[in-house]
Parts: sequence; C-alpha cells; structure tokens
Amino acid sequence: MAVFVLAAVDGSPESLAAARWAADEAVRRGLPLRLVHAWPWPQHAAPGLPGVSEARGLAVAVLADTAERARADHPGLEVDVALTDERAPAGITAAAAAAELLVLGRAGHHLGPVTRAVIHDARCPVVVVPHA
Repeated sequence: MAVFVLAAVDGSPESLAAARWAADEAVRRGLPLRLVHAWPWPQHAAPGLPGVSEARGLAVAVLADTAERARADHPGLEVDVALTDERAPAGITAAAAAAELLVLGRAGHHLGPVTRAVIHDARCPVVVVPHA
C-alpha cells in the first residue's frame, strides 16, 4: 500500500525543486512526504576512511535541511527522511517501493542516466521536475 510521496534529494538545485514540488503534492494528496538520499560510497572506500564520514555527514545535513524547509513551507506536513547506502538508482528505486508517487529533479533538457534508470525500474508513477 502506498503511504507517502517520495522525493530524491542530493542538495542540487534540481533536487530541491523536486522536493518543493513533492511537498506541495503531498499536501494536496493528504500524504506524508519522505525524502531519500542514495548516498554513493566511494568506489573502493570502507567506513572509517578519511572523507567517508564527512561525506555521509553532508548527506545527512542535506536531508535535514530539505526536511526543515518542507516543514516550514507546509506546517503540519509529516516529513521523514531516509539515507540509503545503496547507490543510485537502485537505492532510489528501492525507497520508492511503497510510494504513491516518486519525484525527481532534472537538470537541463535531457534526463541523466540515474533518472532514466529510476523511471524504467520504479513501480510507482514518477514525476520529473525541471529546475526553474
């Protein structure tokens, strides 16, 4: 059963536009908003290596800041966050398994490879929001 609207965020202007659109849509549908960040581990890194914990901290901060903005713009909106260690697009697709709607940002005129893969694999409707 779909229980939330999901937006994938990475801190880019495009993903923040998607999060704003998703928050508006969550309010329209009377559903909670979930924000997900698929945090990509550096290719050969292991937890505890220099830089890994700082990168993870930045991912957590992006989620927290985006959630705070959504709550400020929509008082009463239930917002939760999820940080997945799976690489995008698999992490985003997995997070969308119970979503009623998935919202992604788009840079420029073309869809990037992550966006195309998520659209292909997602089992829920996907909205791609252009950066204004």
